[in-house]
Amino acid sequence: MSRLILRKLGLLIVLVPLLHLFGAWYVYKYNGYFYPPKPIVIMTENGRTDGVQFDTQPFMTSYRETISAMANGDLGRINEDRTKVNEYIDDFIIRSAKLLGVAFLTTIVLGLGMCLLAISPRTGRISPVMVSMFTLGNAIPGFFLGSLLILALLYAKRMGWTNQLLLPVQGYSTAKHMILPALILALRPAFYIASIGAGLLENEFQQDYVRFAKSKGLRWRTIVRRHAIPNVAPAVFASLGRGLQMVVGSLVLVEALFDWRGVGWMLFNTLTNEKAITFFNPLILSLLLALLGAVLIAVDLLASVLSLWINPLGRHASAGRG
Repeated sequence: MSRLILRKLGLLIVLVPLLHLFGAWYVYKYNGYFYPPKPIVIMTENGRTDGVQFDTQPFMTSYRETISAMANGDLGRINEDRTKVNEYIDDFIIRSAKLLGVAFLTTIVLGLGMCLLAISPRTGRISPVMVSMFTLGNAIPGFFLGSLLILALLYAKRMGWTNQLLLPVQGYSTAKHMILPALILALRPAFYIASIGAGLLENEFQQDYVRFAKSKGLRWRTIVRRHAIPNVAPAVFASLGRGLQMVVGSLVLVEALFDWRGVGWMLFNTLTNEKAITFFNPLILSLLLALLGAVLIAVDLLASVLSLWINPLGRHASAGRG
């Protein structure tokens, strides 16, 4: 287990700075300068101002200055606005952390719940209805399903079926605003986890020891709890890590769709909205890319450690090496 943790931490240490460097370099190529831009006033022969251009200072020189400032706790300023980046971005990080926390919990509950409900106690196989649900759930992207839900809510209000929207489709000021984006973030990963877990359970229930346990008169719940679940738990936890990574990967589009002012919403506006004060801001873009990359690797590390820890063979092997 220690080797696994060291490998993941090594990936975190290497990949996150590379993402930060890539974001900074991309903006440098796009704008022709990096932070802090050095304006040069162009003067005409009669002493009038003819315009302003930015000094094309070498990228690595500007980047080293920025990294030195970040090491001292100064993430810089936002373009012409003198607001500090670390003060501006704090609220966005908190909102995304809350949304991801609820989405992670929803993914785990829905995924494991559907995994257990999919198996028929009579045959030990996945029911045809759940097979269809898994196929449909894994095929539909989250943002498309979110768009359909928004259309359904708006249509219900327009037709007079409800006096007001059952759930708010935009905003972030109340707990109700979190329901739809958290649900959309969680649905497809939950179907993925459920389909993987149900397939493993179905294979487990066809083994001879399950038939022998049934012939001894053991209850279905006892077989599931004592025998089947411990055998498939490591693989299910591995799929759980992949599912939670899917949650983080969908964050940008879902936050933009539901106007949830978090890190994903900020990244979307930084790349697409020319009127936003963060549009192609090199500090914001590089910081957001590094932050999302760190979250993805951290989620993968957590799921891998849990999968290895819950696996008796892996745990005993690690103890033996120790």
